Amino acid sequence: MMSGEIPDRWKTSIVMPLNKISKPKTPTDFRPISITSNICRVFERCLLKKSHIHLSAIQFWNSSQHGFLPRKSTTTCLLESMNEWTEAIDKGSQVDLIYFDFAKAFDRVPHCQLLDKLQELKLNKNLVSWISAFLKNRIFKVKVGASFSSKRTAICGVPQGSVLSPVLFGIFVNTIPSALPQNVRCKQFADDLKLYAILPKDAVDSPLPAAIEAIIKWSKDHRLALNNEKTSCITLGTKPKIFDYSIDGSLVRREEIIRDLGFMICPKLDFSQHWKKYVNNAKCVLTQIFNQYSSDNPRLLILLYKTFVRPILEYGTVVTSPLKKSDIRSIESVQNSLTRRIRSRELGKYISIDDPDYKTASERNEMFGLSSLESRRTLIDHKFVSKMLVGKVDIDTSKFFKLDTNNKTRTQTKFIWPKCKTRLRRHFFTNRALTTINK
Repeated sequence: MMSGEIPDRWKTSIVMPLNKISKPKTPTDFRPISITSNICRVFERCLLKKSHIHLSAIQFWNSSQHGFLPRKSTTTCLLESMNEWTEAIDKGSQVDLIYFDFAKAFDRVPHCQLLDKLQELKLNKNLVSWISAFLKNRIFKVKVGASFSSKRTAICGVPQGSVLSPVLFGIFVNTIPSALPQNVRCKQFADDLKLYAILPKDAVDSPLPAAIEAIIKWSKDHRLALNNEKTSCITLGTKPKIFDYSIDGSLVRREEIIRDLGFMICPKLDFSQHWKKYVNNAKCVLTQIFNQYSSDNPRLLILLYKTFVRPILEYGTVVTSPLKKSDIRSIESVQNSLTRRIRSRELGKYISIDDPDYKTASERNEMFGLSSLESRRTLIDHKFVSKMLVGKVDIDTSKFFKLDTNNKTRTQTKFIWPKCKTRLRRHFFTNRALTTINK
């Protein structure tokens, strides 16, 4: 690194096209992932650790960025958003959101502008020189099946799949929030960007058109084109007023359901559609397990369930904890199906309700050492509050709750948070988790 040089083998990548959708038809339906040198990746990780320390010390990152940063995640990104959205709806306002998509974002980052930004951060000059050598004159070839394309040279972009690329891209887009109007907020996760504005009932216009123009100007100045066809909007609230938005003269597509970092967002924010999709996914995986493994060993089947199925149902539950009882029952049915099948395999027969060997779902859970998924979601909520208190997640707790300084009981921490009017806000993470903790 001191010489600012890098071996040519470290700059050679094999690009693997991965499907973005289930049935790709055009080249744009694939995501190019670069397979880089393993030794180079180890070296990158060492540089990444030191870079994070420097960037944190100078307080570089804007609070809106959650992508690939320590103590931040997709969950923290959407939890902060949901806190503001549910609070606004609780006060009778509506929330208008616009989701932007940068066209081939990682592949089109201009090297000269990125290196200028790195120099402004006062990073070690040798490190900047090494990153410059790392990015420039990269050679790649595409692999499809057992076939390889001829070699090509990448003239711009950061290689998707390398260790440093997400942080380099984050540095490049870190100035986006400062370009927005004050009454428009944003959240970023690497190349995912959403803007939103809270509008009162009597609002006659929206500040988002000015924000759209600011994003268009930023993208042109930074030579990072927007994909207008994938830009979409949605309005949250009970009886919202609909405002139309346009970008470059074309209306922004309005959606009833939007996928946001793996979460399915709808105007009611009840996550029913989200759970419908994820329960179906979990059931499909569970069926595959029982089709591929004929074992009647409960320990093996439960291990497979905990590894491949339960994580699907527990992804981001501090955000998506089900509001409707029907959704709670639907989620629980996946684990009930598991224990029923295991019990049937143990006994070598199908067990009906009238069978003497029949056991209820709660009895089967106890037999196989499983807790209900509903009780696990409560435990996950409590653990997340603990992480917030000790700083294991990077979230401003003052926006969620305050500690009761007048509490004379030293054995238990008491929390204070604003009262809720609507069912949506009462079920949100803050009220849901802290009510049970205080009790």
